[in-house]
Amino acid sequence: VVDNLSDGRIGIAVAAGWQPNDFVLNPTGYTLAREKLAGGIDMVRRLWRGETVEFEGPEGRTVPVRTLPRPVQRELPVWLTTPGNPASFVQAGQLGLNVLTHLLGQSVDVLARNLKAYREAWNAAGHPGQGRVTLMLHTYLARDSQTAREVARPALKGYLSTAAGL
Repeated sequence: VVDNLSDGRIGIAVAAGWQPNDFVLNPTGYTLAREKLAGGIDMVRRLWRGETVEFEGPEGRTVPVRTLPRPVQRELPVWLTTPGNPASFVQAGQLGLNVLTHLLGQSVDVLARNLKAYREAWNAAGHPGQGRVTLMLHTYLARDSQTAREVARPALKGYLSTAAGL
């Protein structure tokens, strides 16, 4: 529906998850989250393309599922979110996924190494082009840099202190 409303301008970012409390609705999913990520992405992509995917129903019977309405975009743009884990950059390249990352847990030099590994994995897997990397940066705009610092600093520090607690 969102793809139709936006005339084909959406994409999704996914992550395996790392915080155990994120799995309270599916406790058994935590242990194998990284291993099951690629299969989950493949399933979502297949549903997006209009394929029928079968799931086991509550009574053990197979239930065919197909999504409607059909999206505008034939393929769903997918980003793999990673805070800097080199293996995640390689996995994204192998799977032909874009990357969504930030500098909170990695330096610019580490990011450069991770991007090199991503591009090498991308090319080795035979994907066209070189993929797309989106770098999240916290940004606050004001009339001048001094005002921006004064206004944004307390809020950003508060936010980061809660994020570090995760």
